[in-house]
Amino acid sequence: MEQQKILLVGAGIAGVALARHLDKRNIPFEVIDAGKNHSSRIAAGLINPMVFRRMAKSWRVDEFLPYAKQFYAEATTEWGQTYFHPIPIRRAFAHQQEYDFWVKKQNLEEYQAYLKPLDDSDHKNTSVINTYGTGEVLNAAYISTKQLLDDAFKWLQQTKRLRIEKIQYKDIDPQNATYKGEQFAKIIFCEGYHGLENPWFNYLPLQATKGETITITSEDISNSESLNRKCFTLPVKDTIYRVGATYAWDDPTLHTTEAARSELIGHLQNLSSCNFEVLDQEAGIRPTVLDRRPLLGKHIHFPALSIFNGLGTKGYLMAPLLAKEMTDFILNDKNLDREIDIQRYHKRLL
Repeated sequence: MEQQKILLVGAGIAGVALARHLDKRNIPFEVIDAGKNHSSRIAAGLINPMVFRRMAKSWRVDEFLPYAKQFYAEATTEWGQTYFHPIPIRRAFAHQQEYDFWVKKQNLEEYQAYLKPLDDSDHKNTSVINTYGTGEVLNAAYISTKQLLDDAFKWLQQTKRLRIEKIQYKDIDPQNATYKGEQFAKIIFCEGYHGLENPWFNYLPLQATKGETITITSEDISNSESLNRKCFTLPVKDTIYRVGATYAWDDPTLHTTEAARSELIGHLQNLSSCNFEVLDQEAGIRPTVLDRRPLLGKHIHFPALSIFNGLGTKGYLMAPLLAKEMTDFILNDKNLDREIDIQRYHKRLL
């Protein structure tokens, strides 16, 4: 008997990572996507292993980072493009306390992979406007997001597993896991901020968090590191850089705004004395969660329906390993990490 397919709704980084894992296990699947991604494609794809406001390691980074490197390397081998680009982050300390936190943690064993011990050159660094010193974050990187998703689309199309259309919720039978009359083993929603419209998972505290970036040209900025304080710089090619990113919770549109442009220009001018010209501006919407943890799991009343969403600003870091954990969950009933399992919100339905 032919094995029933799994239906994935959404082909951003969450859906693509999940598709890659199902493919590795020879599980039949199909992906539905509207072809208008305004989150994963717009994202800068910066992988930062640190959270600067607490000078702490990013959540589960010791697990996420090596798995992500392996995941993107495998995609490079198969699709012929390089997606994972190591780049150190030059953090300009925002205040004395931040400098003190760095000094306190830089020699701890658990931070040695991420915080380069400071020396006199860090304090005298001239690549940024430097009051409290700077530090170099190791094991940072960025992902070629557009290239990755373009190649993923081609792969799905060539293997005849992509259906480009907007999902119609009215055509889903949640009890029997059918879509337009076709039976599926499971339906997994990887919709990003569009998940706010999902009638089965709209009880979850998903947020649409708008972010804008600008693209600049400058002869003065280093392309060997990403500068960071209130904004980041990321080399694109030659003298082209992206600068980001803003956060807005009260604007669900994809229109770029003068306010965001001015904010980013101001942050860059406070970070660096470089001369630059703004070339472009983009807006995207991140799927974020109030407790800063992703949303994975199955619906309490319709177990054939699952969600893989809420990866927020660290989606390209977390998606590869979380997709593996999601695959283990849906295929083998392996328990999810309690911090990401949507069971933490099921009391809202009881």
